[in-house]
Amino acid sequence: MRLAVLGHPIAHSLSPVLHEQWLSASGLFGRYEALDVAPDELGDLFQAMRDGVWDGFNVTIPYKEAVIPYLDELDQAAEAAGAVNTVYKRDGKLIGTNTDGVGLVTALDRHTDWTGRVLVIGAGGAARGIISALPTRAVTVTNRTMERAERLAEAFGIEAQALTDVDPSCYDVIIQTTSVGMDGIHSPRSLKGLRQNTVVCDIIYRPLVTPFLKEAAKNDAKIVNGTAMFVGQGALAFEYWTGVRPDQLVGMKLIESLLEE
Repeated sequence: MRLAVLGHPIAHSLSPVLHEQWLSASGLFGRYEALDVAPDELGDLFQAMRDGVWDGFNVTIPYKEAVIPYLDELDQAAEAAGAVNTVYKRDGKLIGTNTDGVGLVTALDRHTDWTGRVLVIGAGGAARGIISALPTRAVTVTNRTMERAERLAEAFGIEAQALTDVDPSCYDVIIQTTSVGMDGIHSPRSLKGLRQNTVVCDIIYRPLVTPFLKEAAKNDAKIVNGTAMFVGQGALAFEYWTGVRPDQLVGMKLIESLLEE
């Protein structure tokens, strides 16, 4: 079995170590590579997949939309997200899906029953994928640019609110989807007023504990770091390719150990 993640740049990706651990644990012979791909190389790669050279791809920045013309079908998750992060073969066809949102929701199922209100910070592709997978529509989206939040809210029939107007105490689950915090210094907004036991998730996994999560922890929230989405989406992709459901807890421990080094 030959698998890969496509992106540019891609040297930082931890996907190969995660998937090769799962391949080994599942008793499957194969390898998983990180391919730094130029835009004009996409067509050849997908033709090679049709020819049997590759069994599956993950897709990351900047190609989650660019790969769509090379596919035969998009499933419901990819249609809803407007982007593809996983490509697999069925009956000779190349199918695009998006496991980001479902992967995160599955991971968060361990922390919440989704009966309360959810706040999603950010209005980009990650937010769209996550909102499309949420099992509730008691959702508010907020963003630095209100116009983007309103467009996303309209697409899903949910509420939009200005970032400065959001009251963290009104929510049971808060999901941070922006890149703010990757520098280890900044946070998208204050969590002043946050209630104890609120589930607070940041999809950033470098650093492992962002300033946003540090503030949440000080307020006795249940914090969920970015490895939840990274490992969750990867596990679903692995199952599409192999039919095997990998051990996510083992995967999370592996990735967190690497990030703590």
